[in-house]
Amino acid sequence: MAERTNSESVQNLLSQLVEINSVSKNEAPIIDFLERTMTERGFDVKRQKIPGEKRKNLLCEKGSGASILFYGHVDTVDTTQHSEESESWKTNPFQLEEGAGGRLYGLGASDMKGGIAAFIEASSMSHTPVKILLGVDEEEDSAGAWAVVNQQPDFFNGINLIVSAEPSFGLKPTQITSGRTGRVLYDAHFKGKSEHIMKYDEAIDSIEKLAFFANQLYSKRDISGTFASNMTILQIRKVEGAAIGMSVCGDASAVIEALLGPEDNQEDILAFLKTLTKDKENDEITIRPRKTPYLKGYQFTDFPESDIIAKVIKNKFGSEMELVFRRSVADDNILATLNIPVITWGPQGGNEHKPNEYIESQSLVNQVDMYKQFLDRIGETNE
Repeated sequence: MAERTNSESVQNLLSQLVEINSVSKNEAPIIDFLERTMTERGFDVKRQKIPGEKRKNLLCEKGSGASILFYGHVDTVDTTQHSEESESWKTNPFQLEEGAGGRLYGLGASDMKGGIAAFIEASSMSHTPVKILLGVDEEEDSAGAWAVVNQQPDFFNGINLIVSAEPSFGLKPTQITSGRTGRVLYDAHFKGKSEHIMKYDEAIDSIEKLAFFANQLYSKRDISGTFASNMTILQIRKVEGAAIGMSVCGDASAVIEALLGPEDNQEDILAFLKTLTKDKENDEITIRPRKTPYLKGYQFTDFPESDIIAKVIKNKFGSEMELVFRRSVADDNILATLNIPVITWGPQGGNEHKPNEYIESQSLVNQVDMYKQFLDRIGETNE
């Protein structure tokens, strides 16, 4: 009976979160709701303004002497607008609806309102002191996470472990992410010489130069030893270039995305990309400007309370906990710059950043139960 009550409670909270449109840059309504919710649940809540903006993070604390901090971002990707070729929502994205197999559909249900609902429920039921950070802008430039790390580092005083409730993205429920790649974007500009196509021999085809670069990139990126880390991967995410009339294209460009393992850095990748150009004097490759610093990779091979989490997972699923390194980035990368161990431990879902996003209802309930057991055992240890 208790599990059904917990299930109804967390699903009700998740339903309320999904009903609030919090697409990136529009987080104010959900921050207002969460401030009221956390206050009603006995948390001390402070707003933290993002420099130069009206948006705010929420810094929440219950009890004194907390050693654990839960993190969640409140913004979502806008998947409600699509071209004719794209899959569309089969349900109202701003209404949590249950489908086959216990899936709960709604925008942000998995990434990451489900995780937020789970740790709010667990923290509310546990007597163990805990801190909760609810940030904005993760799906854009991570302005929220950078603001709290740089402007209010004292909020992390006494914290030994940060638990991010990002979804598992296909990992097993026994797998915990303890490391992530970094991410950098690069701009490549290929300068040519436009001529009428009948004078092709006198022209310099910028698209040909771009194609040469792309071929070099894709043929070399998977060769062992190209990068210091075997987790580093590059792709071209955008290309532009067009001829005017019956002429040769004189200007083309590309945007390159790099996910970097901890052993690689953005300058090394920049040097590598420059070696791939056909015309090294005129082709230009630079690091794309960004409002906040690019995210660096990290890996924690061990972390406080890992034995407690391992026991909680073993009790729930009968299998051993496994640490994994994830080829993706999140605000977790920013929190890791504090040199406080960060793990990603959240519920299971699917279709993140796509229409028909869902979270598995049983996974949501399991996560509440595991978070509460985790907090309760920490409280017992600290008594």
